[in-house]
Parts: sequence; structure tokens; C-alpha cells
Amino acid sequence: MLAMNRHPSQYCGQKLLLHVGLLLLGGLTLVTPTASQSQDLSELSAQGKAALRDQQFDHAEKVYEQVVKLDPRSAEAHSDLGLALYMLATYPRAITELRKALELNPHLDHAQVLLALSYFNTGEFDRAIPLLEKAYRTMKDDPVVAAHLGLAYLRREKDDEALVVLSHWVELEPNSADALYFKGKAAMYVASNSFSQLTKAAPDSYRMLQLRAEMLRQQNLAPAAINEYKKAIAQKPDAAGLHYALGTLYREGGRLDEALAEFQEELKISPSDAMTDYLIGDIHLQRNELDDAQKYLAQALSVQPGLIEAKLDLAKTYHAQGKADDAVKMLQTVVASDPDDQDAHYLLFGLYKERGQAAEARKELQIFQELKRKANEQEQKRMRLDSID
Repeated sequence: MLAMNRHPSQYCGQKLLLHVGLLLLGGLTLVTPTASQSQDLSELSAQGKAALRDQQFDHAEKVYEQVVKLDPRSAEAHSDLGLALYMLATYPRAITELRKALELNPHLDHAQVLLALSYFNTGEFDRAIPLLEKAYRTMKDDPVVAAHLGLAYLRREKDDEALVVLSHWVELEPNSADALYFKGKAAMYVASNSFSQLTKAAPDSYRMLQLRAEMLRQQNLAPAAINEYKKAIAQKPDAAGLHYALGTLYREGGRLDEALAEFQEELKISPSDAMTDYLIGDIHLQRNELDDAQKYLAQALSVQPGLIEAKLDLAKTYHAQGKADDAVKMLQTVVASDPDDQDAHYLLFGLYKERGQAAEARKELQIFQELKRKANEQEQKRMRLDSID
């Protein structure tokens, strides 16, 4: 397992907690005085409602303490006092009040959620999880519930369950840095656990050799990675993906003959793999073997019609074959599906220029230059952020 801290204090900041309170406040049923209740209770209830609405939680606590003395059988009053205490981070007392509320009325769903979050924040995850699971079944699209359930699973080392729930949190809040971070952390735990089990269960298997090769490749140790892939292939020559992975390493190193041989072996195992067809076509294009390039690139697109890389290469092949019209049509399909593809616009610029279509060429060049400028700005921004970190 990866050596990463699972302490719950890292999981939830005050900003998230305040959001919880505001979210739940909208669903609360505050004490409503009846004709038989005293004027004092009616006034206190109105004060408590206003204090919660205005986020004056200190005042709300004092008011609801008086309310529950006057009306100790009011589940809503205990629940509202629990909310005030929760927002003040007085979790043990919040738990007491929320449990009283649920004893009086087990159907107060908002009190159950608040109780779960209070347990979470006191580190009582075994108590929090069942309540959060119940809430998640009916409030699956509430990001607060999803976040806390996923994080509670992480704290209890239920990493597979955590990854499922935290992935859903990312779906609900795709731009949340917290959601993305914890999904990634859960994924790392799941991967680490799986690889640890692989090491124990099958230390000499081709999968273990494949894993070593992939790790060496990530470290830019290509020769060592190639050796591990060769060992894996020797043990399991018909395993899908091994020849492809070795071929890509050869291709990156400019060893095109060896790359082509591995890709051809991969096609025998996976005859409908579009990326393998594309890479074979690309090698033939680099060698100016245009008929073979067209054959394999067309095969790739028959399997995966939206494969942009194959379309760009096929357009280059058409151009080299003197089929300018076909090249232009192919590139037009690329920019229609992806208007921000720089390569397609640049290739169109060159083709239009060759054909004497000055206006079209100028337009494509302007689009290309603007896309390149934006890409450079984004890269510079990323580099500045990296330097700050």
C-alpha cells in the first residue's frame, strides 16, 4: 500500500462544513408554535429561525437551548439545536441533540445526515458510514453526502468502495479540486493494493513482468523496459497488448523495423485494433510506402471512424499520392469534428496555398496561429503555476 496519510482532518475544511449547514438549512422544519404554547416559546422559535437563517449560530444555540427546556419533546427543536452546534464545530454536543431528535422522530432525514457528518468529524467512521450509506441511497446526487461517504470509506481502507463514490462526486462537481484529488488518491490506493496482491499471488507471472516494464518506461528507462517486455512475451506470446507496448517503445526509439514486426504480431492477436493499424500505417507513411500506408490507415478508420491521428496521416498520404481533393475533404472532416486541431488547420493551409486558394489559405493560417498562441499561453500559465508549487 502507498504510504499516504489517511487522517480525516485532511479531508474536510470549514468551507465544506459551512456548505453542509447551508444546504441542510433549506430542508429544516423549525419549531412552529401552536395555540397551546406560551408566547415565550413562540418568540424564541421565531428568534431561532432568524438566527439560523442569518448564520448566527452562537445566538441560535442559546435560543434553542431555551426552546428545548420549554418543549423537551420537540424533535425539531433538538434537531435545530444540533445544527447550530454542528456549525459551531461542537460535534459531541451536536451528536447528543441529534440523537435525541431522532429518538423523538426517527423520520427526520436531515437530522440523520447531520448526525452522520458529526460522527465523521469526530472520527467515529464506523458509526458515520451506515448513516451516510442510507443517505446516499436517497440523496445520491448530493455532493456533500457523496464526499463524506467516499472519504469515510477511505479512512476505513475500503478503497474500492471509496473510488466508486468519489468518482461520482467528481461527476457531480467536475471542477472541484478536492473531488479530483481524493478520486486520484483512492485510485492510487486501489492500484497499489492490486499491484501488491499481484506481487504476492503471482510474482513470476507475465503480468508482473509487464508491470515492471511499465514502471521502467515511466522512469524513461527504455532499454530496461524493452527487456522486461521481451521476458513477458516469451512467457505469454499470445497476450494482447504486449507486442503493441513493445512496438511503441521501438517506434519512439526510431527502430521502425522492429516496431513494425511487433505491431504485425499484435494484429494477429487483436485483428480489429485501430491503434495498431494506425501505427503500422504511420510507419509505412514515414517510409513513403504510400499504398501500404493507405491500406492500414483505412483499416484503422473502418474500426474507429473518429481516430483523428489516422485521418491526419491519411490526408498526408493522399497529398503525397497527388490526391489533393481527397486530402482536403479528409482534413475538413477533422476540423468539423475538432475545430481546435492545429495540425489539421496547418495542413489545410499548405494544401490551399499549393492550389492557389489564397483566401482559404490565409484563413487557415490565421486559425492555426491563433490556436498556437492560445496553446502557448496555457503552457506558460501552467509553468508559472508549477513554479509556484
